[in-house]
Amino acid sequence: RRQRHNTNTQSQNTKKMGMVLGKITVEEPAFSVLFKRSLSSPQTSYEIRRYGQRYAIEAEYDSSSSTTRSPFMTLAGYIGVTKAPENEANEAIAMTAPVAMEQTTEKNKKLMRFILPSKYDEMSKIPKPNNADKVIIKEISPAVGAVHQFNGSFTDSHCHEKIRALALQLSIDGVYLPKGEDGAVVLDKVKYEWWGFNPPFTLPFLRRNEVWIELSEEQVDKLVAEKKDEQS
Repeated sequence: RRQRHNTNTQSQNTKKMGMVLGKITVEEPAFSVLFKRSLSSPQTSYEIRRYGQRYAIEAEYDSSSSTTRSPFMTLAGYIGVTKAPENEANEAIAMTAPVAMEQTTEKNKKLMRFILPSKYDEMSKIPKPNNADKVIIKEISPAVGAVHQFNGSFTDSHCHEKIRALALQLSIDGVYLPKGEDGAVVLDKVKYEWWGFNPPFTLPFLRRNEVWIELSEEQVDKLVAEKKDEQS
């Protein structure tokens, strides 16, 4: 029994060390890469991805808050990360990556979202939350968009800097995005998210962070066709 305990402890320590070094051991939603745009700094590299239908849980929070701990713990409670699962089936649900963040249309409000494992492919399979006023189950429609990957901090300010850079690059590449009088892309009129794949204790330079700007099928078809013509 002691040997089994030691083996489990070693396995847990190895797993945690892997997470410190940026190893991602949880499920991610499936996607296909339609196009890669590799550019040198100061330009912004990105890839065009297609995602299928997914299901998620999400919690809203005040964007003026200095911490995201509250919505994270609300969602973690539903899947049973640190205690008994807070859902009607008392069903433990595996953590996935990424943790997604989104600005809502309501001023000073944001959403944090956990994508549910792929086995939850129908609404009827997903247990209802005990606190339905705080945890919302959502069906996410298939989508295409541009993704820029980067390391370092996952602060709102750093992520929005990367979102602005990606929006600028897409605009330079011929993708129409609404602009203000100053010529900058108006992010309030763009659907975007920022995604974190690692826990807070992962070394910053080994973290995988991503920002996503959703595009239409027409925008993607035009962009991919033009850039492939340039490369041929």
